[in-house]
Amino acid sequence: MSVIDFIAVRRRNGDVKTESTPAVATKTRAPAAPLTASQFSRHISHIIEDEMRRSLKRHVEVIDPREMIDLAKMVADLKAKYIGTTLAIASNRQPITDSELEQLKTFRIKIQELEAAHNELNEAIAAQLVEVRGVIKE
Repeated sequence: MSVIDFIAVRRRNGDVKTESTPAVATKTRAPAAPLTASQFSRHISHIIEDEMRRSLKRHVEVIDPREMIDLAKMVADLKAKYIGTTLAIASNRQPITDSELEQLKTFRIKIQELEAAHNELNEAIAAQLVEVRGVIKE
């Protein structure tokens, strides 16, 4: 059921009042049954997936595998810097300073953000919402 179909069902059921709704129902169409909560939820999920696919095509087009490798290298490098900085701070045997703490926090936030982006990208690829150059669809 498309977005238009859903709106048409709501109009036939009297849930939406618009100027374009005819005053008299036609006899050729039987009134549609209202949607259940699970049907509505599935319908909205399909809409989100369709809109995500359209938006990804506008903003991403095709992913080059080298981009994924670059992202993985960036995450790995940040994690290594985070660990190295943590060990360097710990080996000072002095209380951690505010600037050191801020530096660690900055690394952590960057790592978390890049990992979240990586996870979203993997989900989009797995759901075949975006095309990866050289990778065939299942």
